[in-house]
Amino acid sequence: MNTLRALRHASLFLLLLWLTNLAVAAEQKFIAQLHANTPQELADLLDRAESWARQSKTYPKYPISIVLHGPEVNVFIKQNYGRYQALVDQAAKLDAFKVVDIKICERWIGFNNIERNQLPPFVDTVPYGPAEERRLIEAGYQSF
Repeated sequence: MNTLRALRHASLFLLLLWLTNLAVAAEQKFIAQLHANTPQELADLLDRAESWARQSKTYPKYPISIVLHGPEVNVFIKQNYGRYQALVDQAAKLDAFKVVDIKICERWIGFNNIERNQLPPFVDTVPYGPAEERRLIEAGYQSF
């Protein structure tokens, strides 16, 4: 009987610890960095962010910062919307619920002759993507 009671207490403790971790995670600041710079890597990242948000009972206090400065930016160019519609729509939804905050490197879009009006209005731009990532990390953002 004591063993059963101990197991119940341990299970309750683990459940409370898990719930506390979810609440703490919603308060943390995260940055997600892409390494392969592909649409599939971006899709996987957005799926992880959506799953993370679903596990919490509240909306995140701070969105996951995603700074794009490579060929994955092509996903967001208006002429590619038909090809990447599901991915762009998912990103827009996650941005609307403040799960993610997507920023695109102005240097990259300038180098690739992309105008700001070719990008959806929910994405922000930053002067230089790698510098923005360093700034966020120095400000205490943790890897997602």
